Formats: sequence, C-alpha cells, structure tokens
Amino acid sequence: MSQLVNRKPSLNDFQLRDGIYFPQDYEQLNQNQHKQKWDKIGKTYYGSQKIETIQKSSPIKQDYTLITGKPGGTWNQFPENKSVDSILELGCGYGRIPLHLSKAKNLQCQKFYGIDISEPLLRRLLKFKQEYDFFPGAEFHIICNSAEILPLEDNSIDLVISNCVFMHIPDAQMRRLMSEIARVLKPGGMFVFNHSFHNKNCPSHLIHNFIRNLNIFSKNPIYLKQYDATEIEEILTTSGITKKCSQSTVEPTQEYAILPEIIKGVSVPFARAINKSLKPAEGMKQTLAYGYSAYSGLNN
Repeated sequence: MSQLVNRKPSLNDFQLRDGIYFPQDYEQLNQNQHKQKWDKIGKTYYGSQKIETIQKSSPIKQDYTLITGKPGGTWNQFPENKSVDSILELGCGYGRIPLHLSKAKNLQCQKFYGIDISEPLLRRLLKFKQEYDFFPGAEFHIICNSAEILPLEDNSIDLVISNCVFMHIPDAQMRRLMSEIARVLKPGGMFVFNHSFHNKNCPSHLIHNFIRNLNIFSKNPIYLKQYDATEIEEILTTSGITKKCSQSTVEPTQEYAILPEIIKGVSVPFARAINKSLKPAEGMKQTLAYGYSAYSGLNN
C-alpha cells in the first residue's frame, strides 16, 4: 500500500487520444464544475475558434497576432534566442503564450508540456500548432487534466510558464501545485508566472468581494482568493521553488483598477475607461495594481 501512495505520477497513466493525454478517470473529471465552466469558455475564448473555419488565404491566418493578440507584461522582458531542453506551461489554453515566445522571442525547446483542464482549448492549441508550427521539431505532450499533480519526473523541466492562471485556482490546490512545480523544476531552472495572482489590496477586488459576499449562495467559483506581495513570496519560498532558482521577483502588474468592470455579468458604465486612465505614483502602484507577476531569470 505504501508503494502505491508514494508512487510518482506519470504520463504512462494517461490515455493518448488525438494528440491529447487524458487521465484514466476522465469521465469523472468531466463532472467537475470547474472543468465544465472552462470547457464552455474554451469554445469561444478570444474568438480563436475562427481559425477552424476561415480560408487558408485569409490575412488572419497569415498573421497569428490578429487572432491571438500580443501578450504584454513580463513577456516583454523575456530574453530573445533562448534555448532550453524542456518547457512546462500550466493553463496553456489555446497556445497563445508559446506561440508568442516561439515566433516573437525565438525561444526554442526540445520538449513542450502543456496542461489545461479545457479540452476545447487544447484542441485549438493543436490547430494552432499545425497552422503556425511553433517550437518546430519539439516533442509535444498536451495534457487535459487538473494541474494539481503533475505527471512529470523530478527535476525534469527547465522552464515553467503560466499566464493569468493561479488566480483561478483555490488556495489549497494552488499551494500544492506550487510544491509540484518545485519538484519537477530543474535546479537552476526558470519560471515566469505572468499576471498570475490577484492583488488583495486593489479597490476593484475589494468592491467585488463585498458585493459577492452579499449573496453567499451565488458566488463565481472562478473568482477566488487574492494575495499581497509578501504572501506570494511566502508561497514561493514554502513550496521550494526559490531554492531551485538563483533569483526570483514578485512585482505588481501595470494594469490598475479602482472599479470592477463587470459585476454579476453586468458591465459597469465607464469603469474600463476610468481604470485605463489610471497612472498611479510609485507609492500607489502596489495598491492599485490589478494583480502580481512572479518570475526568475529575466533579470540575468
């Protein structure tokens, strides 16, 4: 029994179908409310499903940025012409970030592992891979599962990336995932978690929290806990991630907000324009920032 408990997860435990690895209990996973919500979102996310129907000669197929947009934040700081053996992306979605890093930053790798709970998004990622051939020549391992336990070997990944992901994961599960990241990350490896944590001091979140708490029976399960910089640093340290990396940074995003833009599915008039107009002084950035990013290796 103890051997089963201590057994490490492996992709050998998954079923490979149509280019995607599915867990043995996939039917049970499909009953998960969180997965059902992201499967629904994944069918229309960013309108990226258009790639499946438009003609080959269409300009939108000639320029991937027309359909994916250009990621900002810490991705602007990512070094060019970097080469690593292995990359793991958590919440990889339809492949927007690896597509950008491969094409715009010339990031190269031998093995790419992408994990997401949404099957529609992963199927679109495979379409994007076929269309634009990002990370050419690399092995692709696309996994449809919750990311709480990673089916990868210890010390096997050079670079772990995510974009706007951890803010959607419950605190206990997110902390367990961080420990898993520390386990699979190679000593001296890198991580980039762009805009991955909501800022607990942001006025927009405080207002949203107050309104949500008025009705304890109707809370959005995707809108979860927020953190400050000290708490994020503690999570990175406790998980063991910082022991694997020579340097790590936690910094506020450059998106600021004082008003929620949507409350209970209803747009708040002028909120987006007001938030975009904010240009806080240095001392107010950590208060008004919508979220935080954390990363290592970008300052080297």
